[in-house]
Amino acid sequence: MKHVLHIFRLAVFCLTLALCVPARADDAAALAQIQAALDKADYEQAARLLKPLTDSGNAEALYVMGRLILEGKGVKKNATRAAEFFRLAAEKGDISAMNSWGTALVSGSGVPRNYREAARWFRKAAEQGLAMAQYNLGYLYAQGRGVTRDENAAVDWYTRAANQGLASAQYSLGWIYLNSTGENQSDTKAAHWFEKAAEQDHAKAQNNLAFMYAEGRGYAQDPARAVHWYTRAAEQGMASAQYNLGFMYEQGRGVAQDYTQAVDWYRKAAEQNEPAAQYSLGLMYDQGTGVPRNLTEANRWYHLAAKNGDPDARDVVRSQSGKAKAPSAAPPKDAKSGKAPKKSPPRKNTARQTSPPKQ
Repeated sequence: MKHVLHIFRLAVFCLTLALCVPARADDAAALAQIQAALDKADYEQAARLLKPLTDSGNAEALYVMGRLILEGKGVKKNATRAAEFFRLAAEKGDISAMNSWGTALVSGSGVPRNYREAARWFRKAAEQGLAMAQYNLGYLYAQGRGVTRDENAAVDWYTRAANQGLASAQYSLGWIYLNSTGENQSDTKAAHWFEKAAEQDHAKAQNNLAFMYAEGRGYAQDPARAVHWYTRAAEQGMASAQYNLGFMYEQGRGVAQDYTQAVDWYRKAAEQNEPAAQYSLGLMYDQGTGVPRNLTEANRWYHLAAKNGDPDARDVVRSQSGKAKAPSAAPPKDAKSGKAPKKSPPRKNTARQTSPPKQ
């Protein structure tokens, strides 16, 4: 799986001394000046002020300098140098640096990948209560990277981070409860954690929460609530949610039937290469539903969907002999089987179990 570093803006760095090793009074004053520079987005000034502290081995300063170097803010961007600063700060006890060093080891950003070593550093920070490190350690257990795959351990660490309000952990915990084939399966718990993350605008959680309402899993079936949450996720640009929302408009589930809206949402998802949406948009053009009938456009979308792996679109393309032969409905794809039963409910997003480790 391709790993992508997710980094937050330097302007929101927290330099709270309680999170790090005790600082001398003069260091504390310098750190306060650095924080003021960061608050003003004056990264060059922050880097200048950091230099004496990093030279003296201040762990917090090493970590912040690493973040500046990683993003190229006020200094030249250099993943290798950033990783070295994170390592030095981590070895001096900065828990945020432990997490960032672990993330570098997972992603291979500036250093060779080493999942086992990453797990060791995530654990050090996680055991000291850092929510992001708890999430990252849970991810490694869920994936079996650097540690033996252990769903119960993943649940444990995700729960610790989720209880601190970390949306990515809440979503990942919900995903395990929904999809586990063992003792952890619980629609009620899945719905609970999806809702927690959804309320923090986590798009995948909003999409999955909508699925729970649409299917009546963990909650009483409520198509209108499903539409609400699909809309929240779709408006954030999530292709799966846009497809699902289009389906709800097409079928008139939880909302007044509106083919024009269905086409609009299918198109938004199709333009993001969502295969099911491309196939459905092709059907709308093929049938003249919500748009003027246009077989050229229909065929274009069928071929794109087929190229992107949609099995129904592939059937249509194979059957073509000048004109596309299409089914009479535009059902969604089933998340597990990949089949397309007529008028089945929209799928949940299962493209990725969890997101890769984060800074």
